Amino acid sequence: MTAAHDQPLTLHLITHVPEHEPREDDPHYHLFEQAKARMRRQGLLKCVIGDDYCAGNIELHHSHIEYSQANGTDLAKVNQQLGLHLADDEAFQKWIESPGNLEPLCAVHHRTHFGIHVIPGPLWEPLRYRRTGVQPAAEFVPAKDAKESHDPAEAS
Repeated sequence: MTAAHDQPLTLHLITHVPEHEPREDDPHYHLFEQAKARMRRQGLLKCVIGDDYCAGNIELHHSHIEYSQANGTDLAKVNQQLGLHLADDEAFQKWIESPGNLEPLCAVHHRTHFGIHVIPGPLWEPLRYRRTGVQPAAEFVPAKDAKESHDPAEAS
């Protein structure tokens, strides 16, 4: 059996974001706010990971398609992959801001060192099922803080 160990991984990414309206000018943004309010009323506005690393405010993550990527998305592929029947771009834009594409995550699991926006998917997904007390599969460490050995408990 291979002993547990840390394995450094360095990623340098360039994200490609299609042209899009600023968030505050999005005519569908009110749908995002309505979905958030509805989830709050229903008691669903809590981090879906719900583990011992949860911290910070709850934020809604666009789980299938990020808002900024909507204009580069093929509606037919979305319908096929997700079993949807969105008829046109307007329906798609509304779906982007709906609970079907929104997932509540705490700040830690959304955009900080254990966040879906900073850890590659195959390493982030296991956070959903991690046993308490077991180190997460990965964590983001800024280059300025990187060192050969890193204990995630120190970052919490």
